[in-house]
This record gives sequence, structure tokens and C-alpha cells, in this order.
Amino acid sequence: VTIKMNFFKLLKEIYKRLLNRFLFKRPDFSENRIFLQGKIIIEKNKDKNKIDNLKDVEFSVFSQFGDDGIISWVVNQIPNIKKKFVEIGTQDYWESNTRFLLKSENWSGILVDSSEKDIRKIKQQRIYWQHNLKAYQLMVTKENINQFLTDQISAKDKDIGLLSIDIDGNDYWILEEINSIDPTIVVCEFNSIFGDIHKISVLYEKNFVRNNLHYSNLYFGASIKALISLMEKKGYFYIGTNSSGINAFFIKEHLSANFKTKIQEIKTFPSKVRECLDKDGKLTYENIFERKKRIENLKIYDFDEKKVKLLNEYKTLYTNNWVES
Repeated sequence: VTIKMNFFKLLKEIYKRLLNRFLFKRPDFSENRIFLQGKIIIEKNKDKNKIDNLKDVEFSVFSQFGDDGIISWVVNQIPNIKKKFVEIGTQDYWESNTRFLLKSENWSGILVDSSEKDIRKIKQQRIYWQHNLKAYQLMVTKENINQFLTDQISAKDKDIGLLSIDIDGNDYWILEEINSIDPTIVVCEFNSIFGDIHKISVLYEKNFVRNNLHYSNLYFGASIKALISLMEKKGYFYIGTNSSGINAFFIKEHLSANFKTKIQEIKTFPSKVRECLDKDGKLTYENIFERKKRIENLKIYDFDEKKVKLLNEYKTLYTNNWVES
């Protein structure tokens, strides 16, 4: 009888895991357990008044890389920050830049994703009714982003704590366009393949879908230098990237003096993520220099020269520090 009961318990557990993984697309983890671990690390990070670079405070609970730790540390350096976020590009929200912030500090937020299926999954999760969270299906464009944000956030509430953008495409163009909210912290994905010398980006396309425009999945976003230049014009100070070389972090310029004393080096990390696909949709595991060859004949926009060019027109995209990192 005991063996039979244990067998049925095992079957039940297997069924539960399969249901979570394939039906709800939920990662196989105990959310409470990893959340508690993140809370413990936050307390340790609070004692770090000076760090070498953002890598020193990284940890991941729900973020894809170390962004949960970076965001939590940055937030803790800013007194009276508005506890509201907007995250554009969330998929089903199990892996995101704001979920840990929502749970650990009880922020409120707006989520936006182009997938109706993923928005439906978000609304089915317990976190959706447990917190002040709103999720919207929208293919974000330059033409609709400000009207959408204005419809959701009144002018008197336009000051928000955090804006996170990860849409695998028009990131630069959408960030440039946004003027209806005023975030204290901005997190935006950049494309390491475009290097650290030139201010360049993919061309704007209203219906940009990353894997449709090139089989490699590498044609998206903007260079780190393009983002830094853009954000300086918008009144922000660059504080570095995560060590995975995926996301760049910015804070309002008037807060920069405080961060200059706390961060010893504003470090930009190149990405070592090997996500390139071949024409059959299989991973090639190519490094950054091999990956560049896949898209070198595609068009990009150069913000200094103010014209469209091909990526292969540049003699070099990378500084020695970038190559050696």
C-alpha cells in the first residue's frame, strides 16, 4: 500500500511539473524560496556604499541575468523614489526586470507586450490580483507609445520610478519617442554586436519582428554608445551595464553626484551570449566577432553621420577594451 501511495504521489508531482512547464509555461522553481533568497541578498547589498561596478550587486530572482540585484541596489540609493514602473516587453512575466521589485517592495506597475497569449497568461497568475498590476497587449510603435502611456498614466502622475524596455527591435526609437512619463531609472537592452565605438541602430520599422527580419536573430536594437548619447540628451546619467552585456542602466542627471561617489568605474560589458541561429533555426554558438558576419550586409542608421549605412562599411566596431573583456 505504501509503495502504491508513493507511486501515485510521484505521478501527481510529475503531472504538476509537466502542467506548469508546458501548459502554463512556468519555470520549475519554488517562487517563495528564491524570493526569500533574493531578500537576503538585498540586505547584504544595502551595506555596499561603494562598488567597483554594477556587477558587484548583481543577482537574479526573476530577471534573465543580474538585473534584479542592480535595480534593487539602485532603488535603495534614491530616497523617496516613486514606487511605480512601466515594463515594455515582458512575455509572460515569469522572467522580467520588475517582478522582484513588485513582490519585494510592493511597487505598482504597467506591463506591455505584443503577444495576446502572454498577456492572457499574466492575468491568470496569482501575482496579478495580489498586486496593483495592469497588463496590456500592444505592438508598441513610435506612433502609439505616448498616447498609450497618456491613457494609462495621468499628467500629474507622470513621475515614475522605473522604465524598462526590452522589445528586441525598435528599443532606441521607442525610448527616443517617450515623453509622456518621466522615469527616475531607465533600463534598456542594447546590442553588443554593434560595438562600443559608433552610435548606430537598426532602422525603424513599425512592425519590427526580430526573427522575421533576419534568420540569425541578431538584427535588433542599438549600440551602447547610441543609447548613452540619446539618454544624455534626455537628461540621464549612464551608470553601466549588467555583466552579461545585455541591459544598460541610467538614472536622472540630478542624482549623478551621489552615484559617482558610489560606483568606482562606469563599466560597459560586451555580451558573451551565443544566441545566433543558422538558417535552420539551430543555435550556432558563435562568438561576437563570428556573429557580426551574419548581419554585416544589413542596413543600420548612423546617428553621427545621419545616414543609412551597411554594417560592413565600418573598419572596426570595437575598442581594444571591448575585445579584451
